[in-house]
Amino acid sequence: MAPSLAAAVLLFLLAPMSSPAAVLAADGGTTTHLHLFMHDILTGSNPTAVQVIKGPSAVPGLAFGDTTVIDDALTEDPSSSSAAVGRAQGFYMMTSQSGGAVLTVCANLLLTAGGYNGSTVAVMGRDDIAADVRELAVVGGTGRFRMATGYVLWKTNSMNGPDATVELDVYVTTGGGATIDSSSSSAAVRVGGWVSAVFVAVVVAVVGSYV
Repeated sequence: MAPSLAAAVLLFLLAPMSSPAAVLAADGGTTTHLHLFMHDILTGSNPTAVQVIKGPSAVPGLAFGDTTVIDDALTEDPSSSSAAVGRAQGFYMMTSQSGGAVLTVCANLLLTAGGYNGSTVAVMGRDDIAADVRELAVVGGTGRFRMATGYVLWKTNSMNGPDATVELDVYVTTGGGATIDSSSSSAAVRVGGWVSAVFVAVVVAVVGSYV
């Protein structure tokens, strides 16, 4: 009798998670590759990067805690005079206490050209300036890139004093994963599925031991 009751409890608890209305599976998604150049200008009369917080060190631009706000131009070629395709708007800060030039970057890539005009890609990650290639995460987006995921390969193209041109290979995936149907009272979040499974197993074990 105990096994049958345990099985009934298991089916009752699993029913909401297996409801076809709870999670609507999407396809594998579409990946878009954007090749851009970002111009980070700290000098001159019209800088696009401005330091707003100074860390404790006397060395400018290299101190833990230094924070810089950016509105950098994005172009299709390394030359700053090439066709503009957007802006990189956000900030970066020095986040290494070991003395290395390591930044944490948080920026929106606002696209202003072609079919992507008005769309954004949200980028965040660790930028170890000494590395040839740095990988940052795509953590979201808007417009054509709503709910985007992906990554950015971030490479220094050239330096002129503190000013830098950075090459960005942006790989943005949209349309994948799962969509939660909020009209269903039994909607389940896929990420939390393993937690639910453990909970069900514990409940069944307890019911089986006491019935």
